[in-house]
Amino acid sequence: MEIVTKLLISIFGVSAMVLTCHFFKLSRPSSISDLDEAKRLLDQDSVSFQSGASVLSRDRAVALIEQASGDSIGLLAAMGDGVVIRYLTPGSVKATRMGENSDLTIQLRDFTFRPVSIKFDDNSAARTWADKLNRMQESQA
Repeated sequence: MEIVTKLLISIFGVSAMVLTCHFFKLSRPSSISDLDEAKRLLDQDSVSFQSGASVLSRDRAVALIEQASGDSIGLLAAMGDGVVIRYLTPGSVKATRMGENSDLTIQLRDFTFRPVSIKFDDNSAARTWADKLNRMQESQA
């Protein structure tokens, strides 16, 4: 009986903490405020990364920044309370799919990184980045 009581008290305590955080809006999902922030985050992570063409999703959840040399693409995704960065090189992209409303879904070969969707403002920008990402599906010979 004592074990059941301790279990119920633990469940009640955890539930109270979750409800308190929800009520006071203490948990906010992260986002990328603008491309300057995305470039700053890339610069902090990899000093040698020289930024080229870049795009930020409409929902500010994903940014793509091409390296000036065209050798790789920095993928920044707001996840949890931070931003996760992956450097896409030839062979690192598993699939890129165009969706409705100028959306592009990116799946990496890295099983620890869930697929992300980037919402573009127009189809031509989505197609341009889809082509760049499709080139990253091919492994270097």
